[in-house]
Amino acid sequence: MFSVKSVSIMIVIAFGLVMSACNTIGPMKVPKLSVSNVKAIEVPTNSQASFALKKVIANIRRGTAIAHFPAGDPIVIGAEDYLCNFSHGAMPTLEWGTGSSSLGSWSSELGEVFFETMSQGGLNVVGNPKELFKVRDSVAGAEYLIGARIFEIKGNICHEHHWYTGHPLRQYRGEMYVSVEWSIFSNQLQRTIFTFKTEGYAVQKQPKRNGISVAFQNSFADAVERMLASQKFRAIALRRETFKAAKILDPEISIPSVKLLGEPITRNQSSLLSSVVTIRTASGHGSGFLIAEDGLILTNEHVVGKAKKVSVILNNGLEVSGEVLRRHARRDVALIRVSLRAPFVLPIRTTAAKALEKVYVIGSPIKTGNRSTVSTGIISGKKLIRKLRFLQSDAAISPGNSGGPMLDKNGNLLGISVASFSHPKAQNLNLFIPIHEGLKALNIRLANDPK
Repeated sequence: MFSVKSVSIMIVIAFGLVMSACNTIGPMKVPKLSVSNVKAIEVPTNSQASFALKKVIANIRRGTAIAHFPAGDPIVIGAEDYLCNFSHGAMPTLEWGTGSSSLGSWSSELGEVFFETMSQGGLNVVGNPKELFKVRDSVAGAEYLIGARIFEIKGNICHEHHWYTGHPLRQYRGEMYVSVEWSIFSNQLQRTIFTFKTEGYAVQKQPKRNGISVAFQNSFADAVERMLASQKFRAIALRRETFKAAKILDPEISIPSVKLLGEPITRNQSSLLSSVVTIRTASGHGSGFLIAEDGLILTNEHVVGKAKKVSVILNNGLEVSGEVLRRHARRDVALIRVSLRAPFVLPIRTTAAKALEKVYVIGSPIKTGNRSTVSTGIISGKKLIRKLRFLQSDAAISPGNSGGPMLDKNGNLLGISVASFSHPKAQNLNLFIPIHEGLKALNIRLANDPK
């Protein structure tokens, strides 16, 4: 990370040490945080949600001063600092030299700091960098991935000099502060569910050749420790999170009911496939399906993202523009309209799916060219995750299937493809949004359904 073998190496590789050409620069104003007295979680880890560090990013502009070398001014560095930074007569500053960049993942030095700090806090954290085997599998199987974005670094550093000769000793001590934004990503829901900030502060009192690196890592560890002060984060860890019901602000949309199909799905295969579409955005693609003749299409919110316009590829290869009318991030559904009349739309079944019922899933897995791919399975069960209902099935889905339909044995609509359980040993543990849950979130009602 910031290991310093010599000042010259630090200048070239780490941040860039810039000498002030004019007046003396005073100490940097560094926020000094009180010692964090955050209580560790005492609930056994096997009763908690699992976490893993995905990535640490520095979001700092190139050339930003992140530390000063205040010669002759002790600040908090120590009581006998009359030779602190003795040879730095012009008061150099340590500047960030790389712009926004990745500082590591679970396997890096910061990953080790993260793992040790979280473990000491009583959290169920996976991805121990010291383990020799199958660490990547355990990280991939974590319920939640954590991303860290460092927005600010501040510090005051003392470069030690010999008490008699005044020669630099290439040893460093000092104080360091960081500000970090954390993002919690649900592997099951495939989206970020919580973002918050913490700060960290540390003092390295003993001179070390890697003293700058140690001070930074300890300040990062302090920011990690302060994560536990967030009640919502603790609730997620303990699976006790609560959520307020989202207010429905959009006016109700009423769509005509379509007569349910009663014949085997093979009898209406071509019509059913014609009602399933591929949705393409700048960031990738997903699937969707027509629910009304005037061009209304349902899909996942994570498929359309923030886009207002998307490309909709019909089963026959025709590509048209679609407008995103509504979206509901928590339920992960979105509504699109295209300017065409649909010759066939999927009938929506009003009765709930039953365990062991045979189902079919249609979508565009992996590539847009795989549109109209059909897989089959059964309803394996029903899940309640973060107070959201899901259907579980062994019907195979892959990236690109998101937003596609789940149909019963006759071709009637039961659910919407949304996610898979992410675990190295998991096979076909796939999740689907019950269709009426998706319609309710978007305030869409079948014409003959009571309110």
